[in-house]
Amino acid sequence: MRNCHDTRNYIDMNKQLLLCLLHVLVLSGCQHKTPDTSRISQQINAYEPDWSSLRKHQSPEWLDGMKFGMYFHWGPATVIGADQSMTRLEAIEQWKAEEFSAEAWVDLIQASGAQFGGPVAWHGCGLLNWDSDITEWNSTEKGPKKDIYGSLATELRKRNMPVISSFHTGRFYDRMWGKISKSNTTYLSPTEDHSTYATRNGGRMSNVIFDAWYARITEAITKYQPDMIWFDTGFGGTVGPELRKQLYKGRLLQDSLVRIGGLSEEYQQRLISFYFNKGIEWNKEVEVFYKSHDIPPGIGMRDIENGNLVGLQYDPWIADIDMSHHYDWSPTWFYNPKNPIKDANMLVDMLVDMTSKNGRMLLNVPPLADGSFHEDVTKELYAMGDWLELNGEAIYGTIPWTFYGEGPTEVTLPGHHGQGKNRGQNIPRYTSKDIRFTQKGKILYAILLEWPGQQAHIKTLGTEGKLHPNTIRNVRLLGSEAPISWEHTPGALVVNLPAQKPCDFAQVIRIERN
Repeated sequence: MRNCHDTRNYIDMNKQLLLCLLHVLVLSGCQHKTPDTSRISQQINAYEPDWSSLRKHQSPEWLDGMKFGMYFHWGPATVIGADQSMTRLEAIEQWKAEEFSAEAWVDLIQASGAQFGGPVAWHGCGLLNWDSDITEWNSTEKGPKKDIYGSLATELRKRNMPVISSFHTGRFYDRMWGKISKSNTTYLSPTEDHSTYATRNGGRMSNVIFDAWYARITEAITKYQPDMIWFDTGFGGTVGPELRKQLYKGRLLQDSLVRIGGLSEEYQQRLISFYFNKGIEWNKEVEVFYKSHDIPPGIGMRDIENGNLVGLQYDPWIADIDMSHHYDWSPTWFYNPKNPIKDANMLVDMLVDMTSKNGRMLLNVPPLADGSFHEDVTKELYAMGDWLELNGEAIYGTIPWTFYGEGPTEVTLPGHHGQGKNRGQNIPRYTSKDIRFTQKGKILYAILLEWPGQQAHIKTLGTEGKLHPNTIRNVRLLGSEAPISWEHTPGALVVNLPAQKPCDFAQVIRIERN
C-alpha cells in the first residue's frame, strides 16, 4: 500500500519557491528532493533533539488506516528454543537459515491479510540482523550470512508495503558485542561478562555502550529507510516499574527507589530527531512506536506489549501480539515447540477488538530456525487471510465509532503482557452478545464476535440510542448473498440472519447510513 501524502495545505507557486530557497539556505546546501507543498513548513523547521521540538511531529495519515502488521522474532534464540543446553555463541554457529526466503516471507504476510511488515532487526545480544559496516557481529558475517533486514525491506517495497523494524536491546552490557565499532579499539569479548559497563557512568550505563547503540540504530535507519520503527523496553525502561506497581499512568506511587533502566533522554532525543529528520530527507512520513511512558505523549504512538486496553482510546495505539501462547518462557516470542499457536478465531477477535478501540495489531510470527514456518503457524495465518479477504473492509481504512462495542465481555487484565500471562487464560472469550463497531464514511460495521443464530439484536443502534429514526438506508451481511430483513426499533436494530453463516468466526453486518 502506497503512503498517502497530506495535500491539505496548498500555497501559491511564488511562496513555494521562496520557502524552498530558505530551506536550502537553512540546511547549508544539503541535498534534498524537491519537497511537496504539504511538507515545506516541516522541512524548514527540522526537528531538534528536545521533546518540545519532537512533539511537533504528527503520526502519518497513511498509518491511520493500517490496522494489521506482521513481524518476526528470529535469531539464535530460535535455535536455543529447540536445544536449551546451547550457549548463544553455539546457537549463532548453528543458525544457518537454509530455507529463508524474503519472497516467501512476504508472500505469507500478504496471504495473512497484513498491510505492513518487517523484521526484528536486533534482539537481546550483539548480533545484528543486517549487513553492518560497524561490527562483524551481524547476520551477513556470522550465522546465516544473509542480510535479513535488507532483503525483507527490498521485497516489501517491491509490493508497495510499508516497512517496520523493531529494536530490542534491553541488556546493553550483554555478551557478544564484539568491537564497539570496527574503527574503535574498545573490544568486548564475546566470552566475557560486560556487566561492569552498567555502572561506569556514575553508577549508570557507560556512554561507550550508548554511543555504540546509537551508531547501530542510525546505520539501520540510513541503510533501509524504514517507515516505522519501534523500541522495546530497553529504550526507556518504564514498563518494569509499571508492572511492579511503582508507576501508574505516569505517576510515582511508592516512596521507594524507582529504578528505571534504558537510555538517557539525551540519546532518546538524538535518535528520534535523527529519524524524523531522515523522514524529511526521504520526503516521506515516518513513525516511532514506544512502550508505556518511555517518551512524552504526542511524539510517537504507544505500543502495548502482548496486551490489550479497556475501552475506547482517545489516541491511536498499537499492540504487538505474540502468535504463540507463553507456556514455556525459555524462550518466548521466538519459535518454541512447547508454546502452542493461537488459533485464527482468537487472533481475529483480538484484531477486531483493538481496531474498534482506535488500535491496531502487530502480530509476531515465529519462524523455525531454518527460516521456514511450522504448519500450525501457516494454517492459522491463512485462515486470518481468508477472513480478511471476506471482511477486510470492516478493518482496513476504518476509524472508531463513538461506541467501540456492546456486550458483557471486556479485557480483564489490561496493559503489558496481559494477553500472555496464565497461559492465555486472561484472553477474553467472547459470546454471541459481544459486538464491536468500526466505520468508514457513511458505512457503520457491527462485527458479531460469535454467531447469534437467527437474529442479531444490536441495542446500541436502536432509535432511542445513537442512530435516530430513518437514518439507516440498508443492511447486509458481508460474504452472504442471502437476502436479510431488518427492523429499526426503539430498543435495537434487529437483523434477521440467514441460516448459513458466511464464515467460521466474526460475522460483519454492514449498515449504510444516510
